[in-house]
Amino acid sequence: MTATIALDGNTLSLAGAITGATVADLHAERLDLSEVTRISLENASEVDTVGVALISQLVVRTTFDGKRPSVIGMPKGLDELCQAYRIAPDFSDFP
Repeated sequence: MTATIALDGNTLSLAGAITGATVADLHAERLDLSEVTRISLENASEVDTVGVALISQLVVRTTFDGKRPSVIGMPKGLDELCQAYRIAPDFSDFP
């Protein structure tokens, strides 16, 4: 399983399996996310709880002056995990 993270303008894209087995290798903490207004999961094949935690962290890191990024895409597992954690799959209600 592999995963990638890419920053293209104002879009941060995650691809592949965003799971506990792959998240650490993404090194998302090294990215300058100050211009990100959109997080794309369109090419992510699946997420697990660690993947949801990463996406949540990215939403927090890209929320400025009360403006949240839009989160697009629905990889396998996201809807079910968001229901379990009681957050919207687009993270629009994430604290």
